[in-house]
Amino acid sequence: MHHREPMNNVGFEQISVTASAASLTVPARARRAEIQVLTADIYYVEDGGTPSATNGMEAYNGKSLPYLDHDYRTILLNFKAIRQGSTNAKLNVNYYD
Repeated sequence: MHHREPMNNVGFEQISVTASAASLTVPARARRAEIQVLTADIYYVEDGGTPSATNGMEAYNGKSLPYLDHDYRTILLNFKAIRQGSTNAKLNVNYYD
C-alpha cells in the first residue's frame, strides 16, 4: 500500500487534443495530476518531444493517467498529446499540490 501525503486540488482544465501537439497549462503550485482521456484515443509523451503515431505512448478513450504518488511537476510541464485518427479528444485534468 502506498502512503500519500494529503493533496489539495489547485486547478482543473479541459484541453482539446487535435492533430497538433497540445500541452498542459500547469498551475504554479501543482506537483501532481490526474488526466482523463475522453472522446477519442491519443498518443502522448512526457519528455517534451513531439508525439506521433511512431513516438509516444497510447492512451485510450476512458483511460485515466494518474500522476499522484510522487512529485511529477517536470513530467506535467513536458506532457504533450495528439489525437489518434480524425476525431479530436479531450483531456480533463485535475491538478494537486
